[in-house]
Amino acid sequence: MAIRIHEALQLPIMKQTNLIAGKNGLQNWIKWVTIVEVIEDINRLQEGEFLITTGFGLGENEEKQAEFKRLLSIGKLSGVALYTGVYLKEIPPSFIAIADQYALPLIEIPSNINFSMITKELLEQIINKQSQTFEQSNFLEALLNQPILNKADLIERGKKFGVDFTKPQTIFSVHFPALIDENSKESIAEAIQSVLKNKKRPFLTRTKSESVLVLLEEGNGGIIAEISKEVLQSIKAAAGPVAFSIGIGKTVTRLDMLVESAKQAEQAAHLSQLFFKPRPIIHYDDLSLYQLLLDMKNSGVDLAEFYNRHLSSLLESQGVDFITTLEAYLHYNQNIKYTADELYIHRHTLKYRLGQIEKKTGANLSSFEDCTKLYLAVIAYKLSKYII
Repeated sequence: MAIRIHEALQLPIMKQTNLIAGKNGLQNWIKWVTIVEVIEDINRLQEGEFLITTGFGLGENEEKQAEFKRLLSIGKLSGVALYTGVYLKEIPPSFIAIADQYALPLIEIPSNINFSMITKELLEQIINKQSQTFEQSNFLEALLNQPILNKADLIERGKKFGVDFTKPQTIFSVHFPALIDENSKESIAEAIQSVLKNKKRPFLTRTKSESVLVLLEEGNGGIIAEISKEVLQSIKAAAGPVAFSIGIGKTVTRLDMLVESAKQAEQAAHLSQLFFKPRPIIHYDDLSLYQLLLDMKNSGVDLAEFYNRHLSSLLESQGVDFITTLEAYLHYNQNIKYTADELYIHRHTLKYRLGQIEKKTGANLSSFEDCTKLYLAVIAYKLSKYII
């Protein structure tokens, strides 16, 4: 857990400092705080370190100046705070230019501020943020993974976070790729919390390896869907072009139903990518056909046997992706023009393919019953490849 440079600059002790360069790096994360008087080996500094230094030797030693310039440019540090009035009368223009070039916040500290005062407030802020996040995450984890033995106690604990469990609650899951780095995860969590705080709605969050779970008080007029859209926009702005999906569970009125809402949210987020047109935001209720097939699987039905019964001849065909053609045709309600446009093929080519599909499967694509069977078979095929 870390804080951003712009958060650090809001601390009382930092009001006396002056940001003189690197304004484009105010979103940088401060993970560590390091105080040095003599900068000896810049290679030992860690990613995300916030360096505080008196600048000893930087006023007249050209070799040390060159090394410090290299430090400003290598991209490791989250920011640098330099004392003036001790060894440096003022910060050299060359340092300012490099800090601006590499979007590295460069902060001037007056000599009347002690090292210990700055580090104390910075570390307290980092620790407080860690503690709040950890406590909130642990509470949500307990709600979703432990038996509800004392409902009254949980309701009281919820009040500590501003959550009223006597009101309906919804859980949604923001899913992202597993390989996303820790900084991006923190940016995603921060973006989610920023939207929810602006909405002034009580919430709990828990960051997992591939998702962030959010418990939110339900309101009137589809407030969760509206908030989900804002969350999606916010995390895209924060984390860049990453494939996100948001799954929304059913709204529940009892504490012991939260577990089911969380499962629904995570399942919806995962399965959203199986739609012909993947949906970035999806409610569990939109998965009715997928749920039907999952229920069939859970009751002992072999989905592979089911889809092979209807699609084996198409799956065995070489050269043409008949499954995608069939899925697109059914997705667009058997509209030839829309389907051909989606597949970037001529309508005559599409009609030929549809004829081949009828010939290979023995189905009549004008028959509602036959189309329904084929559509379920396509979903079963995609579902089995995804989770089985």
